[in-house]
Amino acid sequence: MSIDLSQFHQIFFEESFEGLEAMESCLLDLDTHSVDSETINTIFRAAHSIKGSSGTFGFTAMAEFTHVLETLLDQIREGSRQLTQEHVDLLLQSVDCLRGMLSQLQAGESDKSDAAKELINRFNAILNGVETAPASIPGDASQETIADSISSQPNDSDNLLEKTDFVIKFKPDLTMLRTGNEPTRMFRELAEL
Repeated sequence: MSIDLSQFHQIFFEESFEGLEAMESCLLDLDTHSVDSETINTIFRAAHSIKGSSGTFGFTAMAEFTHVLETLLDQIREGSRQLTQEHVDLLLQSVDCLRGMLSQLQAGESDKSDAAKELINRFNAILNGVETAPASIPGDASQETIADSISSQPNDSDNLLEKTDFVIKFKPDLTMLRTGNEPTRMFRELAEL
């Protein structure tokens, strides 16, 4: 016996499109010089909801894409990263990309997207502390690619601080996952130290 998920998919599409509208509206109203925490929380919650729902339905590409932008939003929300106009522009492009992915899914197509892959690379560059620029337009030699920018950076390995090894014991409480915590995220954060 199989369950017809079409009505659940329809609810997912409606709620996701509404969430994207809320995200876009909030992003367009943002002032990078005076960030309202409630506005950032609204954007974060919409992204978080889309990520969770898309993962539930097995829309992996959408869930992975939304996870990356959610990570940036979470850092801004926590105050560990200051919001810039580059972030706002990238998040607005992500809203457009997510709309396209949702439309593909509604049409019965895959949620995979080359635009999403490019945006993920740009988010990861920001999250890893690398300045980003949109990918160069074919035939436009005036724009430097991210890879070129990274390879041209001086190697200051002699000036790096001495590394120290740590042992971290992790024994989560049984209720940890029920409260929305993601242990894998903590491990990723620790890996960046």
